[in-house]
Amino acid sequence: MDDDPTILEMLSAFLEGKGYSVASCASGQEALEALEAEPVDLVISDIEMAGVNGFELLRQTRAREPQIGIILMTAYEESHPLSAALRAGADGYISKPFSLRKFSLIFEQAYWNALSRDDWWTRHDDGARDGTHDL
Repeated sequence: MDDDPTILEMLSAFLEGKGYSVASCASGQEALEALEAEPVDLVISDIEMAGVNGFELLRQTRAREPQIGIILMTAYEESHPLSAALRAGADGYISKPFSLRKFSLIFEQAYWNALSRDDWWTRHDDGARDGTHDL
């Protein structure tokens, strides 16, 4: 989720090209509504957004679904350092601008960490059998 349509489209296309199902949201509020409608394995969110920012999205998501992987992104690394994101409960962090290679490494680590959580396989019994998973 990002309020910059260029980044949103780039990441969506990249992940869909890797075979992941992607639901793109342009705001934190839209992401919260999407999370209510359909379960996901991983949330990727910008920190700086109007309304529900990335930290608030992380807080509300963790309260509802603690097993979901969460990656936070920012172009304001000085204002939102890695340590703040990790203390808030993020599984990954990336500062903009970034390469798709760097994003891929952070994404894979956060994704597999989410799949390693105790209740992930119980929650995804149907998807585990057919090999499909949603983001």
